[in-house]
Amino acid sequence: MLILIADSHLSENTASLAEFTKFLEWISSSDYDVCFLGDIMELWIALPKFENAMHREFLDWCHRESCRRKIYLLEGNHEFFVAKRHADCFSGSSPDCLRIGSDLFCHGDLIQRHQLDHLLFRRMSKSRFAFFLLRFLPGARRLVNFIQGIMRKKSRGYSKHLPLTEIHRWCDEKKQSGQQNVFLGHFHQTHQEERPDGLRLFCLPAWKEQQEIAVFDPATRQCSFLHWQKLLQ
Repeated sequence: MLILIADSHLSENTASLAEFTKFLEWISSSDYDVCFLGDIMELWIALPKFENAMHREFLDWCHRESCRRKIYLLEGNHEFFVAKRHADCFSGSSPDCLRIGSDLFCHGDLIQRHQLDHLLFRRMSKSRFAFFLLRFLPGARRLVNFIQGIMRKKSRGYSKHLPLTEIHRWCDEKKQSGQQNVFLGHFHQTHQEERPDGLRLFCLPAWKEQQEIAVFDPATRQCSFLHWQKLLQ
């Protein structure tokens, strides 16, 4: 069984951090595998001067548990260079998409092509040039704080619209022979459907909203959405 978690947007002062930590502790006592589908942290720049105790504790948990179960991580648009610098902490990780057998996992923020400002920022901020600037540029912290302020203002203006037409177009471009399921985060909405071509699409709820997750059974190929505490019952 595979637990899927997306869009928790954790920070050190997030009210749900304690509950998220409790959930990880429960996973440690279970036999579930886990896939984190991006935006797990509100901001995570995987460079020493930007990482904090919360990031390191999460990495320690992933590294420890990856010896006992599968732990996957997809970067969202709030995580930078995690897959590049901490690949050893995960069973599999990627700054974009990750294929596991017949299933495709992706955060999903690059799907909407009309958000040109976001696409440009995403491409530039995860580039080698940005990695170099953040690592060596004096005043990089002030620059990051400024950009983060802009991101917060823009995020408050986003509507909760699920762009299914663009999602289907993207699925058509990414589909490969034998692929059965696509899992996406980013949109903060629960959605599932089986397309006429047999490909099944699952958009995950955001942990940030109601602490909801998805559970996928590879044996039956069924996926369910629920509050994480229902797993304790």
